Amino acid sequence: LSINCYIFSQISFGIKTGLNLSHAQYLDDGDEQLVKPYRKLKPGFVTGIVFNSKLNEVLSVQVELLYAQKGLRFEQQPYSKSVNSMNYLELPLSGHYKIAGTTFSEFNAFIGGYIAYWTDGKYKYTELSSGETDVQKVDFNNPDYKYNRIDAGILGGFAYRINKTTLFVRYLHSMAGSSEINADALTNRVISIGLIFLVIN
Repeated sequence: LSINCYIFSQISFGIKTGLNLSHAQYLDDGDEQLVKPYRKLKPGFVTGIVFNSKLNEVLSVQVELLYAQKGLRFEQQPYSKSVNSMNYLELPLSGHYKIAGTTFSEFNAFIGGYIAYWTDGKYKYTELSSGETDVQKVDFNNPDYKYNRIDAGILGGFAYRINKTTLFVRYLHSMAGSSEINADALTNRVISIGLIFLVIN
């Protein structure tokens, strides 16, 4: 009972919110080289809940449940621009190492992995000369196209806590393509910046 109470006392709970800057890449080298000169960072948001369990004075384990907006954006001036929006439920797991700290502050480095489920998305194409826009939702039930809705990969970054607020910077690198057809498959690359507000510490 005393061990269980000690473990529970070391668990903190927080709310995470931040900005995702995505630059998904094509698995196919030909498509990637065509898009690369025109790729722009696609903004989105990431939000969810965070649980952190301290193992000792310097090590902790963190698990999160997030809603994350990812995808691809590119512009070919003065002709067209397009945005692939890809939204996920994301489950990251990471190990944290305390580099420095005081009673009220802490600086951590972390590394880990994640698995995610592609919930929805859309493709938006705009002709810049005419302003005409075409929007199509992702149809996961399309019998002529096989999507891969499971994403997984690695992540790492830094977190700096002052009292009950933590500033984090994270890089996420997908290891799975978004389609079973490599020529069309995208792999997510995401930089996240944001805050974690501790509710229980």
